[in-house]
Amino acid sequence: MNGIETALSKLINIIASHEALRAIGASGGDRPYPEPGEGDIDLFVYCTEIPSKSQRQALLMSPGDEIGQVEIGRLESGHFGQGDCVMVAGVETWLLYFTLADAHAELELILDGQSLDRLDNYYYPIGRLAMWKTMRVLYDPDGFLQSFKHRLAEYPQKLASAVVSHHLEALADVEDLERAVGRKDVLFFHFALDLALDHFLQAVFALNREYFPSRKRSELYLQGFKVKPLECEERLRQVLALGGNAETLDQSYEIWNSLVHDLKGLGNGTKNT
Repeated sequence: MNGIETALSKLINIIASHEALRAIGASGGDRPYPEPGEGDIDLFVYCTEIPSKSQRQALLMSPGDEIGQVEIGRLESGHFGQGDCVMVAGVETWLLYFTLADAHAELELILDGQSLDRLDNYYYPIGRLAMWKTMRVLYDPDGFLQSFKHRLAEYPQKLASAVVSHHLEALADVEDLERAVGRKDVLFFHFALDLALDHFLQAVFALNREYFPSRKRSELYLQGFKVKPLECEERLRQVLALGGNAETLDQSYEIWNSLVHDLKGLGNGTKNT
């Protein structure tokens, strides 16, 4: 193991010593851990009950030179739980605490198709499924995280149909895009286009039975998909390029409409298969 892996292993052993801790996983799949200054590490910590701040402080008081700058309770509730932040071998590392019961409830809610839209600050509930499926399991004595990964190994048809139907229906609302084109309002056009792109991408991901993780690396994913409009990436880039000029907004919108038309054809042909 390299320095960051050794330090993380030590941190995990420390926090896993608390009896309430039942599973720990790192988001990001098998990608290498970042070096100092390259990014941060998110550790998702699942508990029967979340330890109090004083208990977490006691665990992290003196773990050694590789772990320091402990900030207990830096993040409070929300979609990313209760969070402590520590420096591990020079890398900012978040400990994000959830209860087992809340994680189970969230899993079932999303799989049942009850949370299909982007929420606060670009949080995608289905992105949580993508994270669980690819999560690097670091501590899981009861098989909690492995059970989630097993549930998510195959994208459920019920969820795929719900996602495709929901987002294709949302793409039918073009009022703001048409107003922006008519007024040659570039900024308003990009506001409306951003919302529409969200729906477009989530439908494409569902058609390809891939949980939509976030807007990061979307084009890289698109390049690997088989079910998508012809020349999808090139046409999307044209939409964005032409949408930056008031005089070419109508051309941008025309290409966008053709992309959506083609996507709906694919969706109507595959969402019930």
